[in-house]
Amino acid sequence: MWLLDTEDGTFHRIERPREERYAILSHVWQASGEQSYQDLIALQRKATKKRSCFSFTRGLSMFDHSAHDPVLSRASVKIRQCCMLARKHGYRRVWIDSCCIDKTSSTELSEAINSMYEWYAAADVCFAFLEDVSDDHDPRLRDSKFRRSRWFTRGWTLQELIAPTVVIFLSKEWRLLGTKTSLADLVEEITGIDRSILTHEKSLDCASVARRMSWASKRQTTREEDKAYSLMGIFGVNMPTIYGEGGNAFVRLQEEILKQVPDQSIFAWGPTLRDDTMLYRNVDPDSISDDGRYWHSRNLFAWSPDAFVNSAPVSSISPESWRKRAGIPFTLPEYAITSYGMRARFPLIAIQHSSAKTTYLAVLACEDAEGNLIALLLYPQPETAGRFFVGHYVGRPQVPPNSYYRAVGVSESRLAELVHSLQAGDVCVPYRPSPAARRVPLAVSSAPKFKCPCAVVVPTWVISDIERASFAVCVSGQDNVLHISGVTAPQSAAVVLTSRHETIHIRIGRCQCRGRFLCLSITGTISRRATASSSTLADRMSSSGSHAAANDAPRCPEDHVAGWRDATKTFACAMRQIRVTISAWASRAEMYSLAIEISTLETLSKDRGYVRTYQDVHRLNDADAS
Repeated sequence: MWLLDTEDGTFHRIERPREERYAILSHVWQASGEQSYQDLIALQRKATKKRSCFSFTRGLSMFDHSAHDPVLSRASVKIRQCCMLARKHGYRRVWIDSCCIDKTSSTELSEAINSMYEWYAAADVCFAFLEDVSDDHDPRLRDSKFRRSRWFTRGWTLQELIAPTVVIFLSKEWRLLGTKTSLADLVEEITGIDRSILTHEKSLDCASVARRMSWASKRQTTREEDKAYSLMGIFGVNMPTIYGEGGNAFVRLQEEILKQVPDQSIFAWGPTLRDDTMLYRNVDPDSISDDGRYWHSRNLFAWSPDAFVNSAPVSSISPESWRKRAGIPFTLPEYAITSYGMRARFPLIAIQHSSAKTTYLAVLACEDAEGNLIALLLYPQPETAGRFFVGHYVGRPQVPPNSYYRAVGVSESRLAELVHSLQAGDVCVPYRPSPAARRVPLAVSSAPKFKCPCAVVVPTWVISDIERASFAVCVSGQDNVLHISGVTAPQSAAVVLTSRHETIHIRIGRCQCRGRFLCLSITGTISRRATASSSTLADRMSSSGSHAAANDAPRCPEDHVAGWRDATKTFACAMRQIRVTISAWASRAEMYSLAIEISTLETLSKDRGYVRTYQDVHRLNDADAS
């Protein structure tokens, strides 16, 4: 780790933090950013260069490092004040997370994140700087700014509060507000962390996994991954840091906890049914049902620490205590991760609601505040054997009262009634949210109206396809977006396609009728030589009633996009067949995409007796011209 010298602002590398005496800073980063490791390195290089020049001209004996330090004098106010405070307490070195980690090195960043809890624990003193709290009031007041400080709401400051033995709270004026020991009862009230753990009278391992997770449930981090990374020290686990993995980081954290911490309270999150009487009634099959809307709660692992917001009272129990209460030996659990989910062995209680409806209680080695054992509600997955979801509705669906629960508290008296049916069984349960389940498509509330005002986008891939057909594309809107207002006339050419021998105009606007409908028409022209050579085709198109070119006036309601089947229409223009499709965006109302497909019409030459395409006509024209 890098330590900052509080006198000359230089960095010192150390390998054994426990053998060094240093102070450490805990703070909330400013939204505008903090001075980084690279910033201080640049200041140090400038100071070294200036020092060399000064030494050359005046002599080394005249230079006083402590009195004329150019590094700390140019550092941020927070760094200067921290160094000054550390010197007053007798510390030559200090560690500040914003400037003592080279974040351009992924290896160093990962090492720092995995070691940060240990670094805070090894520090002699931690200065907790609360920049939104002044020192002109009592922190214990009910509405004090101390209680409402952002420092108590950030994810990283949780371990920075617990790990150090000595924490000194400082106001925005860098004056003493109190210490963790003197304000332990107040900090416990604010954070929910046991006073005995704050003061290190009890080990952190005395708190269950669920309780420790509850401490982080209301805290925020800038990066989603930091919700997991900031908790590694709290649970004593290590894992690689992969920024960009999103919520998968918290899933990996729970996997590591499950490998190293023998505590099943990690599964005790989400809503828990306290009065379990309803579960054992002889009710019809519809009274208990699965609900796909709660897909994020149907897994063994939580999606975020926020899921443990009500799990603070949950505590783990030893296998021996569990055996005495349940009356059967406690089998040490083994967990195996498969592609279908996590396979585990739990003590199970089957609850038969009907001949076709059975739910199970997977009894865990943990209890709630009333001393009731906690059991997961397992709902069989449809058309599978041995595979379950966690949680379901309890009560008649759509008829209050009914609610969704993941677990139930089983009292000792209830357990005594059901102990005869208690037996160990293997189950397979999804342990993480499915990626496919997250990507729920946006539902379109109603069919597209194709009315103005609206915006029409010509995608880049459409333009590329047209250009491959030897056409130049000109879109009148900026960034290929056509903004059709309530008064945009359909006579204006929105998209123009130009080739060597023809020009095609795609006109889009509001129809002149009262319906404000989006109107689209196509007209085209070809060169004089191409027209002369293709008169046979023109006659054929004219006689068949195709609207090949000629009239720019809109045809209402023929040109209304709302009247097209599947919002698609094929036009015959000059020697081309043009297929136009307008599709609505699901994410934005009155936003549409325009797709254009161009193909060549073929015609049968009456005088020569063979099929001639439009490319043939161009080749003949070119030959005549030469």
